[in-house]
Amino acid sequence: MEIVALKTFKTLVDEGGIKGAADKLHTVQSNITNRIKKLESELDTRLFTLAGRKLQLTPSGQQLYKYADEILELEHQAKSAILRDKGNYELRVGMPETFAAVHMPLALKQLKRDYPNIQTRIFTDTSDRLVGAVLNNKVDCAAIGNAPAHEKLCVIPIVNEELVMVTPAESHYDPVLFVRDEGCGYRNHALIWQQKAGRGSDELMIMSSADGVLGCISAGLGYTIIGKNMVIGSRYEKSLAMTPVTHGPKHVQLSIVYRKGSPLEAGTLALADIFTNKNTQ
Repeated sequence: MEIVALKTFKTLVDEGGIKGAADKLHTVQSNITNRIKKLESELDTRLFTLAGRKLQLTPSGQQLYKYADEILELEHQAKSAILRDKGNYELRVGMPETFAAVHMPLALKQLKRDYPNIQTRIFTDTSDRLVGAVLNNKVDCAAIGNAPAHEKLCVIPIVNEELVMVTPAESHYDPVLFVRDEGCGYRNHALIWQQKAGRGSDELMIMSSADGVLGCISAGLGYTIIGKNMVIGSRYEKSLAMTPVTHGPKHVQLSIVYRKGSPLEAGTLALADIFTNKNTQ
């Protein structure tokens, strides 16, 4: 079995279909199909069945996925370890867009200054999906909110951010709670607050960005529960009012997570140290 075939197989499963796998691997769909057919021929077994229009793993496919995950993890570790020992390597860092905009720029600037041998690549997604990205070796580490306990993950707390209720500064607002898409850590806290505050009947409005949420609130269209640092320095700050939350959790813990045994642990720890040192000064 070739590494490229195992990568194709695992990506097909992770992305949920041929089109997603082709996009992820920057190739055409026919290449995905041909690689899977070749792999099935080599193993003399079916790896997928078709349920309606959805691919499902056969028992053999489920077994191969487990081994493919382990093999590709070893391949990634070997490559990373060699590049690390040569002195220069790439650190793939995942984070939500809000974290990228507010917390990360100065930290990455300092990392580049103090560790010129580390080249960072940034990937943005929701906290929930970034956990999967770390576990599946799509990123080397990720800065997320409310990191889960997982046997394969190391978690380093870096920022304890205050949660606030955000409303328009000088106008009435509608009983509409603005939140981000599913998987956003702030969204989860906002929904908890909504129930504990007895405002479960308020309408829920979903926006694709924190900037969009704050813009709608500044126009008097509703309110949100979000991290204080998301508001400070934003273009809408002067038209918004912030009030500490009185129901549910008062803070959200932001952490850096990475896989246990990662060959790039030193680079991840260097990034985490920048945050922890900044927050203890």
